[in-house]
Amino acid sequence: MRRTIRPLLAAASVLVAGLPVGLGALAPTPIAPPAAAAGVDLTCSLALTKTDPDTINLAYPDEAADYYSVVFPNLPGMRLRITGEFPHARYASFNVYDPQLRPIDAIADVDITPDPGSRNPFEAGARRGAKARTYTAYVDFGAAPDRRRDREPNTIYSGEMADGTPLPGSGLIYRIYTPDRGRDDFGDVPIPTVTLERVDSTDPVTPSMCEQVTKPAVTFLTALTQESEALSEHVDSALPFGYETPRWRRFENLPAAVADNALENPTLEQVRPLLDPLTPYFGQGGFLSNIHNSYVYAATNRAYGKVLVTRFRTPTFPDTREGARRMDAAQVRYWSICQTEFYSQRYIACRQDDQVVGRGGWATVVVSTPSQRPARATRRCGVTWMPWGPVPEGALLLRHMLPSDDFEQTVAVAEYRKERRTMRGYLPRSTYFADAEDFDAHAKVRCR
Repeated sequence: MRRTIRPLLAAASVLVAGLPVGLGALAPTPIAPPAAAAGVDLTCSLALTKTDPDTINLAYPDEAADYYSVVFPNLPGMRLRITGEFPHARYASFNVYDPQLRPIDAIADVDITPDPGSRNPFEAGARRGAKARTYTAYVDFGAAPDRRRDREPNTIYSGEMADGTPLPGSGLIYRIYTPDRGRDDFGDVPIPTVTLERVDSTDPVTPSMCEQVTKPAVTFLTALTQESEALSEHVDSALPFGYETPRWRRFENLPAAVADNALENPTLEQVRPLLDPLTPYFGQGGFLSNIHNSYVYAATNRAYGKVLVTRFRTPTFPDTREGARRMDAAQVRYWSICQTEFYSQRYIACRQDDQVVGRGGWATVVVSTPSQRPARATRRCGVTWMPWGPVPEGALLLRHMLPSDDFEQTVAVAEYRKERRTMRGYLPRSTYFADAEDFDAHAKVRCR
């Protein structure tokens, strides 16, 4: 099989072996927190670190997002306090992660109650330009209550994995998607301040406590980045990758993704169903996935054709890039489609909702190398084009974020391996063409 399965398993082994503290090195330079708010003890202030996509492009990130992270031990009697301002952006959130890079809890912008006298601009119909927009949130180092109504306001919980296993430490990632045009990467607000504080005491935090949250010198993401450099060297596989008609699957967890992409091919397809009973034992998510996103993906391979065409229905979304005055209600908060290298976990290119050409609620996306870009793969012809990248094997990834309760065809409610039943036209269909000439001669697109 040579390097068909080995590279992915190598990357997966680094991911699974990573310690919680390893999440702290998502970039080389931490961002200093803003000046202290009145009454907030900054003795143990933890700098959120920005992930630089130019140096660490892995775990299938979205090109439209910025990521900031910090790691911490779950110390008894302590918690994290997060103080910040709602950004001028499409979306923001906090997720906490276990050592296998699976999200264990999260809070979205719309679920954060603002400080007294402030407004939450992410609520449906809210004025997005509100001047008073501060909030305070917490990371509780204990287990999440069984009943949602018993949770503390503005609080996420980091003390246990989904199966109830206690966690000695966790990672926190703050995400911002699509700041309004003309705003900076933070959405024109200061980066949130994250501080360690006591839960049931007004005694100050001592500097000795801060020593327990120092970031390690060596991190698993550094090793994973080095591994990804090696994975980018392509060697032809002895086995085919994917199918001549790509199969779209909902992302469940890392082992299922490994099995789908290593075994779902004409040679090994009879082996794949034998692993289905094991999928639920590995929980939900992975690859630093976002609780508020749900994903479907398909393995792609230029061996089946140099031009890949994908068509699907597009959900409605609040178009905020130009600074919309109010937050509109929609089927999803955000969606995007990305072309990735499956083994290295890098995105090659993404097109978010407001960048995709749509006609009649449908989108047509073409993926090819620049030299094989069809003449009719243009906006004028109702087509969105993305580059394939240097490696023939890849994966297309479609995200739906924060679907509305009445959106019944979203990825979030799709059943694994039975996705078409619920998603219908919102689940993409993909077809290969031999080359650009074949597409231009036979593809059903209309140019204006």
